[in-house]
Amino acid sequence: MGGALIQLTRSGAVFSGSRADLRALRAQFQRDHYIILPKLVEPELFRTILNRIESAPFEKKEYNGIVAQSVMVDPVTYSLMLFLVNMPQFQSFVQRIAGCRKISDFNGRVYRLYPKTDDRIVWHTDVLDHRMVTFSLNLTTHEYRGGTLQIRSQDSKEILHEVRNTGLGDALLMCVAKKLSHRVLPVEGEVPRTALAGWFRWGKEDFHTTIRKGRPDSPVAQ
Repeated sequence: MGGALIQLTRSGAVFSGSRADLRALRAQFQRDHYIILPKLVEPELFRTILNRIESAPFEKKEYNGIVAQSVMVDPVTYSLMLFLVNMPQFQSFVQRIAGCRKISDFNGRVYRLYPKTDDRIVWHTDVLDHRMVTFSLNLTTHEYRGGTLQIRSQDSKEILHEVRNTGLGDALLMCVAKKLSHRVLPVEGEVPRTALAGWFRWGKEDFHTTIRKGRPDSPVAQ
């Protein structure tokens, strides 16, 4: 399973794996609480997204003392990415891997963590706002140092996994649960880490229904 089992394209989400691949991914997700999906966005479209991000403005944001980062302020580019991750075929794939209830929408933000600053993502859980699965897509075009994701048990505080999702275009899915918390270690060196991060949620109005009503999500999740 080293290649891209699923890719997001202009025309939809394309799955090239087998039922055995799906079973293996679900078993891994249940065991480790996360999986990595390599090369999630088809190459030509991904190059377009990266070029737009390169020229997009970013603004420093802080969230409840937990997160300090720079967030992309480019509604057009963000809306394109939001549309891709909210494709019904991809949501169905995530549901099958995570074993979660029906996904209504995905929302998040494109952010950067800069080295040698106070940028941070400290220990926290994502258990709020109907979130079920955390998603992170690596958009860093040069190799960065540090920025390791740590996942730990909330009860014992034992670190269960340390994950470096450094493959350009690789996506991480992570379980949202009260028994788990996570943080991202500081970025080191000279290269900032850039990613699209957010959450698949239940119980909200369906993303495409929201779009048809003319009420798309804000480009920046609060």
